Amino acid sequence: MRKFLVVLLILLAALVVVADIGARSFAQSTLSERLAQQMDMSEEPDVSIEGWAFLPQVLSGTYTEVNIDAASATMSGVTVEQVEATASDVEAPLSDLMNEPDVVAGQVDGSFVVPYTYFNPYLPEGMTISTEEGDARISGELALTELGRSIPVSSGVEFTVDGDVLTVTPVDIQIGDLPIDLGDQVADALGFSAQVPELPLGLSVTEMEATSSGLRITGTGSDIPLMGSEVA
Repeated sequence: MRKFLVVLLILLAALVVVADIGARSFAQSTLSERLAQQMDMSEEPDVSIEGWAFLPQVLSGTYTEVNIDAASATMSGVTVEQVEATASDVEAPLSDLMNEPDVVAGQVDGSFVVPYTYFNPYLPEGMTISTEEGDARISGELALTELGRSIPVSSGVEFTVDGDVLTVTPVDIQIGDLPIDLGDQVADALGFSAQVPELPLGLSVTEMEATSSGLRITGTGSDIPLMGSEVA
């Protein structure tokens, strides 16, 4: 009898584990599908609901952490890459899950990479932003009306943000041989301001970092709807 009870308990534990894994997988798949629709993604993102056990989180209606990763997404008409987000203290009451659930995260921290090609239209003709030895640089042939010809120009890039406006400032400007000093004119020609692509889920910009593949923009937000009627 004792041996039977032990076997029964082992079978019940195994069933609970299988049910937990199945329920977690279904929830991750559903959230991935909804996010792909809301964020205009060509492919569904990878969604991972963390925590040692899933069903207790379902019963409580609170999920400790949800990680979201996508290779790319389209935001405000701009294709961005390496989309990453972590949602914590996610509220999804069990009573709502059978209908159209309202899923709200207490905190969301996310980031994405804007390819440097996004900024090329803001530069003078013949100039582009690319990566040289891991650093972002502006380079090309710049037409100078003062001389009536084009000259090779290269500069580093400094990114700053004020609200939703991104400013690009050339630094360490290198100009081909010239009979006169046109450094200020070149700096004026290469500098510009642009709209920051809208962050997913209505996050606010907190940090920017120039990387080898583009400008990584990081943001954060509180009480962010992930699913349901309140999602923008």
